Amino acid sequence: MEFGDMLKAIRKERGLSQDELSALLGTTKQVISRYETKQRVPRLSVVADYAQKLGVPLALLSGQRAAPEPAREGRMRSVPIIGGVACGEPIYQPGDGTDFAAIEAGIDCDFALVAQGDSMTGDRIHSGDLVFIRRQESVQDGEIAAVALDDELTLKRVRRILAPDGRVAFTQLLPSNPRYAPINIGGEDETRCVNILGKAVAVRFTL
Repeated sequence: MEFGDMLKAIRKERGLSQDELSALLGTTKQVISRYETKQRVPRLSVVADYAQKLGVPLALLSGQRAAPEPAREGRMRSVPIIGGVACGEPIYQPGDGTDFAAIEAGIDCDFALVAQGDSMTGDRIHSGDLVFIRRQESVQDGEIAAVALDDELTLKRVRRILAPDGRVAFTQLLPSNPRYAPINIGGEDETRCVNILGKAVAVRFTL
C-alpha cells in the first residue's frame, strides 16, 4: 500500500472524516483528498510529521509492507532481536542474543521485538511482524510503547488519565483491536513493577 492508501485506511479505521483528519494534521481537506486519490505525493518530512500526530510508526504510514532491499554500505545497520512482545496479554519470550534485523540507518532504534497476538491489528501490527523500538523511559499520549509488567512485555498505545487536580491518576495501555480491554497501570494500588522500555518507531510487516 502507498501513502495515500494507508492514510485513507487509518482515517476510516478511526472513523474520521477528511475534515476531521485535516484538522488533526494541521492541513486542509483538499490536501487530504489529493493524498488519498494519489494526485499528490508528500515529502518525507510531511509523512514523518503525520506519523507523529497520528501516533503510528513512520514505516506504517509510508506503506512499507515488506523487508527492505539487501543492505548497502552506509545505508543499513543491524539491531538485535531481543525477544517477543505480546499484542494481547503480556508475555515475554527472551531471545538468545544471536538474531539481528537490518534497518535503515536513518531510523533511530535500539532493538527489535517480534509481535505476537492480535490486539494491535487496528494499527496493522500482526503476529510475526517485527517492531523496532527506541529505548526511552516515557512516551507521549497516543504513542505505541513496549511496556514491561513484572518482567512480561506487551505492546500498546499509552494514555494517561488525569485526576481532577491535574495529576496523573493512572495510565492505560490501549489495544487497537476492540475485542481487547485496556490494561490499567499505576495509581495508588499498583503493586506491579512497570517500566516503559521504549517507543515503537517502525514496523516490518510479514504479511
